[in-house]
Amino acid sequence: MELYLSLSAYGGVSTRKALTVFWEAGIRHVELAIGPRPDVDALQAIQDFREQGIVYRAHHAFIWGDRHYPFNLAQPQDWSYFHRLTDYLASMKITAYSVHGGNFSSTANRSQAYTTFLENIHYLHQLCLMRGISLGVETMYPTLPNSAVENLLDNASEVAQFCLDAPQVKIVVDLAHLNIWHDKSQIALAQWLRLPADKLLEIHISDNDGRQDIHSRITDTTWWLSQISQFPSGVPLVLESRLNRLPMSVVQQEYERIAALIFTSK
Repeated sequence: MELYLSLSAYGGVSTRKALTVFWEAGIRHVELAIGPRPDVDALQAIQDFREQGIVYRAHHAFIWGDRHYPFNLAQPQDWSYFHRLTDYLASMKITAYSVHGGNFSSTANRSQAYTTFLENIHYLHQLCLMRGISLGVETMYPTLPNSAVENLLDNASEVAQFCLDAPQVKIVVDLAHLNIWHDKSQIALAQWLRLPADKLLEIHISDNDGRQDIHSRITDTTWWLSQISQFPSGVPLVLESRLNRLPMSVVQQEYERIAALIFTSK
């Protein structure tokens, strides 16, 4: 089992700056993600640290150039972008890519949004399959009651339905997102952690207040800690707790603390 640190944990700086901090902290497993500032050096920085020994995974609308390309898989897509993106992943020997389910207006039809998302996932899966990339879809979370949008896959029943509708696509269990589920319980958590290891792409870890996805640090009261022994062997973990602009020594200490917490409890 490997512990990756997400670039979303160190946002607001260039990709090279974030990767430099991670490298100096001794971190060799990194998930490319939104967070760093887009810039013309991002592609070269990713390549340079790959050549030094960093192993990458990639997540959703990650930064890989001088602009951020947000996308919503509950809406029709420009597939030329995804052809370029999956070609890039293949060129970098990145074999794991995960996405969000997408969101839709609170006044729109959820069923239609889900149907569009499912069609998009099937197409994206084919692009990934042709390039030797494993595709995963992340468990999402309910938005606040006054939000103008809702997330797909924000509850156990819809995720279970997705598993039936797209059995060839893997699942990314985000434990912080499950903390916001209205129907969360230790039993439900154990159910998702008991998915076959080959059905899970990765597990995302951080903490929050049970209402919003604030990516806070993991503490002794983090709700899923009692389930660490149930984490399936061989499934990578991705740490997403915010460490923005903190010194390298703090990033190193936090990464090592979480690694010790996870691996000594297994």
